[in-house]
Amino acid sequence: MLKKSNSKENLPKIKNGLLPLVRGFMQLSDSAEALDYDLRRFLNDKGGVFSVDDKGELTSLLIKPIEESNVDWNLLLECKYLQVLHLEGFNLGYVPEEVLTITELTALKLINLKIKEIPDNICNLTSLESLDVSNNEIFELPKNTSNLINLKKITLDNNKFTLFPEVIFNFFNLGGLSLSNNSIELIPSGIACLKKLALLDVSFNRLSALPTEIFELKKLVILAANNNSINALPEAIGYSDKLEFLNLSSNRIIKVPDSLLKLERLFMFDIEDNLLPIPDLSFHDLEPSEKIQTLLAIQNSKSSPLKQAKVLVVGDERVGKTSIINRLLGNQHNENQTSTQGIDISSLDFNEYKAHIWDFAGQELTHQTHQFFLTERSLYLYVIDAQKEDNQARDLHWFNTIKSYSENSPIIVVVNHCDQNLNYQFDLQRYQNTFQVVDVIYTSACNLNSLSEDVKHKIGDSIDKLNKSISKQLPKLPGIERQIPESWHIVKSAMETFKETHNVIEKNIYEDECQKAGVLGSPLQTALLKILNSIGTVIAYPNDFRLKLTQILKPEWVTNAVYKIVRSPAENPGLYTEEAISEILKEGYSHPQQQWLIDLLIKFELGFRLSSSSDLLIPMRLPSVMPEFDKTRYKQGLNIRFNYHRVGLLKSNVLPQLIVRMHSYVDENTTKYWRHGLFLAHGECQGVIISDEPNQCIDVYLSTRNEDARSLLQWLRSNLQKIEHSQIQANDNNALPYKEEITIYGNNFITPIGYVAYEKVERAHKKGKKTIEVEVNYPETGEVDDIDVEVDQLLGLYKTPELSYSIQSLSHVIINVLLRLTDFRSKIIKEKEDDINDRLRESLISSGYSIKDQSRGGFSGSGVRVGERDLVMMNQFGQQATLIEAMCLNSVVKKTIKTHFDKLINNYNTQGNPFDFLITYAKVNNFDSFWDKYQKNFDGFRDLTRMYTDKSVLKVGHNYVEIDGSTEDRIIVHIVINFGVKP
Repeated sequence: MLKKSNSKENLPKIKNGLLPLVRGFMQLSDSAEALDYDLRRFLNDKGGVFSVDDKGELTSLLIKPIEESNVDWNLLLECKYLQVLHLEGFNLGYVPEEVLTITELTALKLINLKIKEIPDNICNLTSLESLDVSNNEIFELPKNTSNLINLKKITLDNNKFTLFPEVIFNFFNLGGLSLSNNSIELIPSGIACLKKLALLDVSFNRLSALPTEIFELKKLVILAANNNSINALPEAIGYSDKLEFLNLSSNRIIKVPDSLLKLERLFMFDIEDNLLPIPDLSFHDLEPSEKIQTLLAIQNSKSSPLKQAKVLVVGDERVGKTSIINRLLGNQHNENQTSTQGIDISSLDFNEYKAHIWDFAGQELTHQTHQFFLTERSLYLYVIDAQKEDNQARDLHWFNTIKSYSENSPIIVVVNHCDQNLNYQFDLQRYQNTFQVVDVIYTSACNLNSLSEDVKHKIGDSIDKLNKSISKQLPKLPGIERQIPESWHIVKSAMETFKETHNVIEKNIYEDECQKAGVLGSPLQTALLKILNSIGTVIAYPNDFRLKLTQILKPEWVTNAVYKIVRSPAENPGLYTEEAISEILKEGYSHPQQQWLIDLLIKFELGFRLSSSSDLLIPMRLPSVMPEFDKTRYKQGLNIRFNYHRVGLLKSNVLPQLIVRMHSYVDENTTKYWRHGLFLAHGECQGVIISDEPNQCIDVYLSTRNEDARSLLQWLRSNLQKIEHSQIQANDNNALPYKEEITIYGNNFITPIGYVAYEKVERAHKKGKKTIEVEVNYPETGEVDDIDVEVDQLLGLYKTPELSYSIQSLSHVIINVLLRLTDFRSKIIKEKEDDINDRLRESLISSGYSIKDQSRGGFSGSGVRVGERDLVMMNQFGQQATLIEAMCLNSVVKKTIKTHFDKLINNYNTQGNPFDFLITYAKVNNFDSFWDKYQKNFDGFRDLTRMYTDKSVLKVGHNYVEIDGSTEDRIIVHIVINFGVKP
């Protein structure tokens, strides 16, 4: 744990003579902790941190520049026992001479000091094991650095090297070498001397080739050579049988060697943005072995372009989408055409290109399902009705949706019913700079011979114009000319034939067709399946662990089933029993298929299963009427408004998705939820969320101003951003589609008297303002006034917390979350590991952290297939910060504990995290006895419970494991929380 130097805790005191060097700094427990100290936290701490030994001698020192103070470098002469020194951000231009006298140093970081050269006498630091001089202006290393024979890690990123520093070849113990972002053009063959090298980063240089000798390094695990000019890979790459991480993206590679197949331990293989024949954008989602086999299959066989794509026809209900498609297909207009009930799919040739035309139902109730079928490499027809008023909000909704799922896909706006309004003009200039609107076609779905001469003169043969416009755009779609093997074309044709007579194609039939055509092995078959899914031939989710697919599905069969369920009324509005769903789908859907479709609805966040039964609740089918409740009890705590007006568009699906995401926190003592809102409870806080679509805002009222309220608010923020990812991705700089506004109430806490933008309060805080002026309106009198509101009071209540990623900070965050989960003990006691992991994940996200769950990475116990990590926490740079592996235990089962521990230390930590977490959800009576037995499963276990908590339901401990190729041990943090036993 972190302790200040004047802490009352029993930490060693520093010698008086060294005190001026660390005055105001934060004290750590030991130098090992300093090695892992979080850099971002360091930069935010006042001045720095340090540690001392029992004799008061400095053992570690991390310093940053602070205003109006200078470091007395002479004091470093007294630091004879210093092991870790980290200097960053000083405008020095040189290495302080005093640093080079500390001969006990094992780790030295001199980052962003504007250093131009390393002094010769660095050779005095013969104990040095780790050297980091990144972000400087260094162009060479002195020859006598060859004396640093104990160096195991050296970082030279972001400097001015043009030649590879060959003196490094004398560092025979080197395990990690990073030379990223320099100007190196050649790696000498002498690199073969570095027999212990496990990590090599030469990304962002000017390399045109990788020498064969690199791949003779038997311990090499990580190789980053991205963003160079490499044009070929040597066959010797297959010798690197321990390679797990290989990044070759953004080069000029045109072919991969067969020997890549030998890299069986590879878990991350990035080869994007090269000159390779990538068959489809879905290629980048494949596993490493699948990517390699796909590339080799294309290289080694006769290929031809796919020349197929989706044409997706979207728009509101009854604008004539189906009629337009019928006319494109050459059919006569049908005045009695019924609305599409789900998705209708037809195919049409446009010169040598084939388009699969998807006609989406326009009813608002179905819009939430559309997004899961919108794909890249598609052409979109957005159909509007010339008879209806211009509606910017409607247009933005559809354009944003298209852009977020297929950013560069072209959009043709089709203005239908122009025969009824010849003067209608679509405002193309309003949208052309933001969205890929490539054409506007004014048309009428009516038969040409039925139109008046005026209409014919105005719009001509508009269906023919639309046909030509589509024909012009299809060849421009990214990837449509990409080559795929002839054998893949054969399988695609077979699937299209099967679809004519089958709604469901069993996976073994698909695999048999692949075998016949010569598409051999699961990786290639999966790669092809993903391509067929992307162009709309079939629907398949081969890698989704929630949808363990045994069939390949006809798209219409899936979508129509989903729409049948969503559209069908329920006896209890919104609530569907399994029997009710079985009745709805009794024709054409077996019981296992019905269960799979329910899982699909859950995956799409259209519904969730009630914890008390297997019934499915679909929020969009809930009653729309808001129940009566005492509003004043909710308005005396934290209150905020998410205001979409003039910023984005509040869509009707937002609240239903919020209900799905937040149903675990519903207040059971209320009516729970309705179509436009829900009641929440967490600890001592109750809350209500209300969507006001006419006023384009979501109002949040919480009953308290404590930590429980802040947790609910942060969780809401996080989930709302997840739901609105389509609008966020479509906006410049990923801007949110709403403004957060803090609600200002009068003394009665009934009616809001004003709102103030959260970002405005934050700006005032940064400028040091004590108060901020807010315009308020008193509804009783109609009086408008300006009042002063205290900035710190508002910001302190609503502020998004600053995040730290140190082992201490993350331990406390996870511990606090787990302790809060004990409030749900009665529910958790009945839940499985994945269910509790969901609660943990959601709570960490609500605290502001980025979490990936069930992430495919690392290796399974066999070391052959990719495994699933429970939770992966990402840092502020989008990199992996730590792993969280969890298990449920009713007793101390050694085999279960060993399995989870082994997965965490051997298979999952592929990025060399300094610490990871093993969490146990215990459900036992005698917790102390359980904890005693648990500790005996690990060597060198340290019980640290007293350092973290005084709660009897939680225990904390550490043990250390060695990291291959590194001198630094890895810490496994064990946290055990007891939820008790079932009553």
